[in-house]
Amino acid sequence: MGRKSKYSAEEKLLILNEVLRNGIHKVITKYKISQKTIRRWSLLYKYQGMPGLQTSHHNQSYSKEFKNSLVEQYQQTDEALDLFAIKHGLRSQRQLEQWIIRYNESNLKAYTPRKRDSKMSGRKTDFEERLTIIEELIKHDVNYNWAVEKYHISYQQVYGWYQKYRKSGNDPESLRDRRGKAKPEEKWTEVDRLKAENRLLRAQLEKQEMEIAFAKKLTEIRNREVEKDSGTKPSKN
Repeated sequence: MGRKSKYSAEEKLLILNEVLRNGIHKVITKYKISQKTIRRWSLLYKYQGMPGLQTSHHNQSYSKEFKNSLVEQYQQTDEALDLFAIKHGLRSQRQLEQWIIRYNESNLKAYTPRKRDSKMSGRKTDFEERLTIIEELIKHDVNYNWAVEKYHISYQQVYGWYQKYRKSGNDPESLRDRRGKAKPEEKWTEVDRLKAENRLLRAQLEKQEMEIAFAKKLTEIRNREVEKDSGTKPSKN
């Protein structure tokens, strides 16, 4: 039997739209919803549409072949667990987590843990690489785990770089290595600064454009749902 939900699909959609207008922190405080729940709703709507936000009244059954296949596909991807699960039709990452555990228990030799499953050690990087990592991190909604696996760095490294970047007022020079005895990196010029700022700004704009497009789609769906509930059509006058 499916679980009851405090919010209907339409209410979830309105809350997601409110997040885009007012910011996530105000919304999670107002509705007492976790940020993780908001992310799950957002992914469900993005990849499964309105049906993804609706409460399921029965438990979906999956074959062993499907479960094993999905686990094996996940082993080959860089995507976050919740994103991968929802993109492939699951309601949450919890199902896939359980399948991975069972797969591991029954197919120990065939299962290769992903790098994110163990503590990744840090490594040396230069400014250009750190700039690229932060640029892509912004595009990927500041998903630290994604960056850890993609670039084979530690969580502490990428978290530290991004926090320094934000605290500096988004100054790319904060990503340069200026530790005491470390060999100084190449001379930093004003042209270098402008190029770096431009790259990071483009990443921000690209993310904002995606959010705006998503907000427009949410508004369209919300208006259609309101019209459907009221049983009226827009006036032609």
